[in-house]
Amino acid sequence: MNITIRQIELFLSLMRNPHIGAVAQEHFLTHSAVSMAIKALEQTVGERLFDRISNRLVPNENGKILMECLEPAFEQIRDVETLFKRDRMAGVLRVGASSTFADYILPQVLYAFKTKYPQSQVEVLNFNSEQVVEQVESGEISLGFIEGDYESRSAEFEEIYKEELVVVTADKYLAGSQEYQLSELLDLDWILREQGSGTRQTMWNHLGQSKKDLNIFMELEHMEAIKSVLKNPGTLSCMSPFSFQRELAKGELFPVQLEGIRLKRSLYAVMNRQKYRSNLLNQFVFDVREHLAKMLPQIAGEEE
Repeated sequence: MNITIRQIELFLSLMRNPHIGAVAQEHFLTHSAVSMAIKALEQTVGERLFDRISNRLVPNENGKILMECLEPAFEQIRDVETLFKRDRMAGVLRVGASSTFADYILPQVLYAFKTKYPQSQVEVLNFNSEQVVEQVESGEISLGFIEGDYESRSAEFEEIYKEELVVVTADKYLAGSQEYQLSELLDLDWILREQGSGTRQTMWNHLGQSKKDLNIFMELEHMEAIKSVLKNPGTLSCMSPFSFQRELAKGELFPVQLEGIRLKRSLYAVMNRQKYRSNLLNQFVFDVREHLAKMLPQIAGEEE
């Protein structure tokens, strides 16, 4: 078998983006050069790796199986290239992140990482936590960051932080007057994230039977939209402390104290168990963990 590194590189690029023109441009090749490389690879393995449907390339089952085999090996080859240059972190990392991570945690990490490792490229895709796990399971992304606990047969979860969700409102009197039993707040207008989000799931896990009486007035996909709606009287939400620090400092949102309930959760890095953990991946997880440790005090082990 005579598979070349170039064929593997082009094949993996086409599996991620099955458009020959785009892949040719990415690798500074002609359209015909990419086509010839893929045809040569298919001849070597003895199977078609893409279906040709209406002049489009569509990855088939053979291609997906081969990708699972070749992608970890190709990343190891990339690591060999930088084995004696540990400070030269290079490569492309596709990361899926829940909204809390994508909007409030990762931007500064990405800036610092790119400054420190200019030959690295980290692409962040925004999903809710449930979708991040699904993307890791399918191999669509190399790494995920989520909030809350999820089960998976093929993904592993590495806890990188602990936090406590906060019930918030723009009503200063409501927030500051007293500690509330949860039952006293159920009838107010709650503005929540959609089902599948880590924040929504954590809240659900703590509410127990009370959740059936919760007045969910609106469900919104983005936290910035929720914060906008909270300007209306009688509205509440539940969110990560990372997501409303600016509004807290400006006196636009206020925490509501709950009696007897603490909405604790863990934040995780998520990886496929079969995925090779490259130097780039490991370093990025480390940097995210370090950044989190500096942002807000952890609640691990704290008890009132």
